[in-house]
Amino acid sequence: MPVIANLGEHGIIKDVLPYNLPPNAFSAGQNVRPYENSMEKFEGQLDAFEDDAIPNVAVEPYWLTSLVQGDEAFVVYAGEKDIYATEGTVQHKLTRTTGSYSMAELDGWTGGVMGGVVFLNNGVDAPQQWVSPASLSSKMTNLSNWPASATCKSLRSFKQFMIAMNYTNPSGTNFPRLLKWSNSASFNSVPSTWDETDATQDAGEYELADTPGDIIDGSELRDAFMIYKEDSIWGMQFIGPPFVFRFYKISESTGAINRRCMSEFANGHFVFGVNDCYINDGQNLTSVLDQKNRREVFDQLGGGNFSKCFVTPNFIRSEMWACYPADGSTWANRAMVWNWRTNGIGFRDLPEVSFIHQGIAPTIMVGGGSPTWAGGGTWAEESGSWASTNLYDPTRVYPLMASAENNKIFVADTSNMFDGSPFTSTVERTGLDFGDSSVVKFCSSVDIKMKTTGPVNIYVGSQMSTEDPVDWEGPFEFDSTTDYKIDCRVSGRLLAFKVESTTNVSWSLTSYDLKLKPAGRN
Repeated sequence: MPVIANLGEHGIIKDVLPYNLPPNAFSAGQNVRPYENSMEKFEGQLDAFEDDAIPNVAVEPYWLTSLVQGDEAFVVYAGEKDIYATEGTVQHKLTRTTGSYSMAELDGWTGGVMGGVVFLNNGVDAPQQWVSPASLSSKMTNLSNWPASATCKSLRSFKQFMIAMNYTNPSGTNFPRLLKWSNSASFNSVPSTWDETDATQDAGEYELADTPGDIIDGSELRDAFMIYKEDSIWGMQFIGPPFVFRFYKISESTGAINRRCMSEFANGHFVFGVNDCYINDGQNLTSVLDQKNRREVFDQLGGGNFSKCFVTPNFIRSEMWACYPADGSTWANRAMVWNWRTNGIGFRDLPEVSFIHQGIAPTIMVGGGSPTWAGGGTWAEESGSWASTNLYDPTRVYPLMASAENNKIFVADTSNMFDGSPFTSTVERTGLDFGDSSVVKFCSSVDIKMKTTGPVNIYVGSQMSTEDPVDWEGPFEFDSTTDYKIDCRVSGRLLAFKVESTTNVSWSLTSYDLKLKPAGRN
């Protein structure tokens, strides 16, 4: 029979019946990703501050970002009432001197870095800023020149402007479809005014009133700013005075499911929408999950948990992670992982995560500051490359996971373990009929092209009917350093193949070849 190869082309497809899938697609799996031409085990995560030389996080982190300044990297993280920053050795309290914050759990934080200034917003308090150049001796302050007593649900930056969405004015009246933009700001500073009535400045406002939905969030896409409502998508483009920006409708068919649910990559925005994950290239929308995993994701996502969803890129792996609470979890415990180069899909367990930021991290948080990695793993146990011995590695960004539930910041894609514990990684394909479901096939062995750092378990299964459960034979231990095949005795009209690991190993499956003979026809 033909070798089943190019296993990264489709990845896992759960919404389609297995016998209708292409041969190189997988019908189930967890903690595996498509990468290049293979399916491989996901790397795990480490506690960034497990090392005794590094103090633990000071508050339960709900959101975080990173900032590079000179030869230092800072991680800023926000809790319910306080904000902290660290360069890897000191946890410095950045909370404003006028008092703590009142973050609402369902809203969380939004923010980022604009011209070297870190800014944060929780929709309840005045937006915050950390002055540039950043210093651990300084504190957060209320955003300069922000209208007193006003709030907004989301605050972002675009070019030299700040964008406030779903605005509540100083008198307390909420305008859920209103967008305000500031005057343009110079480098290392924040806008000088938000007064839309001052004709000498560029500040202004616009209400997206064509559709009834609230504005959820927005994000820059190349030379435009995409605005995502509950029920539509709009573009915002700089045209200069007197109108400053023009607004145009992109879609009335969908929007975003929550704040922090859109992220840019080479082909546009990847968006976690209200009923699909899709690509917005600025003009057209393309589904990622339709006829693949849309029911799988949205059936697991409870209706009351959409406010905990978010999106993060993983640029090194050409991936987008759509993170969501599954099966009644409070926080995101699962990620649908889409590889934009192969179009393949994988799934990963998450440690009850509030937010993930892709950014530069102090190397002491990822193993560069001591002879062991944070989290207790030794050099030999790690599957990734070593960071440099500088204060940070400018060539590498990491998925930094904020977990309020665990009161930790995790560094993902850095080990074969979940915070020091082994985890189960599995991928399987059922319903293989090799072009004729009426013929009973006898499988005597499976040739496997696979790279492992230790033994994994292989299973071979069979069904006589599509309605029968799979009868699995195994496990057969397989180690690529000593083995190239496994022997078995399996018969059925439909055959199945599965790889599973439960220990501290890494593996990557490139192809498999079931050695078959016809065993009759019924």
